[in-house]
Amino acid sequence: MAAIALAGVLAAWRLWSIHQQTSDWVLWPKAIPSKVQFAGREYNCGPTPQPAQRDVIGMTMQGKTAGGAEILAEPSSGEARVFIIVKTADRTVGCGLLGGP
Repeated sequence: MAAIALAGVLAAWRLWSIHQQTSDWVLWPKAIPSKVQFAGREYNCGPTPQPAQRDVIGMTMQGKTAGGAEILAEPSSGEARVFIIVKTADRTVGCGLLGGP
């Protein structure tokens, strides 16, 4: 009985931890989560991510999401980047900055 209770507590902790990082209630992070944390800011990809409407020219890979997808962004200019691209093998999604610059 104690093992079942411990498993439940660990699963709940895992759900909460992933939710804090991505806003998704899952045990394992999605490659393209609803929220991406990058460069000290949070970006909204949404619960149903949409294809990127911007060109990736000039953007470089600068990180990975919690689920392992590539984060593409313009080089740092000292100002907050207001837009990033999240790229997997078969999708490219645009994510806007949450909360403004």
